Amino acid sequence: MWPLSSSVRPLRCRMRYVLAISLLLAAQPLAAGVLVPAVPDSFVGHWAGSPSACDSEFDDLRLHISSEHISYWESEGPILAVVVRGRELALISELSGEGRTWLATSKFTISAHGGLLSDSYSAPGQRIVRYKCPETDAVQRPNSSLKRTNQSLRD
Repeated sequence: MWPLSSSVRPLRCRMRYVLAISLLLAAQPLAAGVLVPAVPDSFVGHWAGSPSACDSEFDDLRLHISSEHISYWESEGPILAVVVRGRELALISELSGEGRTWLATSKFTISAHGGLLSDSYSAPGQRIVRYKCPETDAVQRPNSSLKRTNQSLRD
């Protein structure tokens, strides 16, 4: 067997991600999903379990999505693949937390007005609804307390 060159390996890995996203969406009605380079702006932001939890760093449903990164309550990491179909978003990310690293799939649906994000994939049989938080400097971002502590130690 011939060894793969270093330029072929990333393509092979990328194809695995595309296959995983395809399988994730296969259970849905037939419609075209599009592989895109980054998370669309409508999904980007800070999401919480309730509007009043937007200011809380203790909301275990908090979620922060940027164009290429996702942060949950106790895990975070880069987004490796993004597929969009209408108001649905499917992601493959490499999450790290509690001393471990793993590949994770996520599927979200955004409401027509853009203020609610539904997740029926993370907890089978349940639908998790998160509320979009206003963008302010006062909002506590996941993992930001550690960053602030490290910054204050340097000052």
